Amino acid sequence: AEEAARLLRGLNPEAGDKPDDFPETTLVVLDERWGFVAEWRDLVRFSWRLQSEAILERGFAADLQLVLFHPRAVHSAYAEGPPDAADFSIRAPHPIVHLLREADVLRAVRSYEGADQIPSRNKARLRARGLEVCQARLAG
Repeated sequence: AEEAARLLRGLNPEAGDKPDDFPETTLVVLDERWGFVAEWRDLVRFSWRLQSEAILERGFAADLQLVLFHPRAVHSAYAEGPPDAADFSIRAPHPIVHLLREADVLRAVRSYEGADQIPSRNKARLRARGLEVCQARLAG
């Protein structure tokens, strides 16, 4: 149960107790062969542990934000329905945990008019391109 805390400590071993001690953004690319991130739901479960053990317990709840990417990520909580090209907005060739400082995210959102519309615009663009194009681009 210590993987999450070790992961966060490993990102910045000299980090103190202030969010400014962490970089603005950090991508942690994980090996899909590791059982705890093999499937999308596995990564989601791992992120709950990361949130609990490494962020909440260390007092960083208001300071750090997690964003997940996975080769088989889906927006639907139940992974039901037909394949959707919009799911490619949260897909990546490998499981990834993206850590962001909350203050930097808020500053970026405030500086860009319409930032709240970015996710829906991205989904619409991916749907317009089509599932086959998205699959081919991810496959590289």
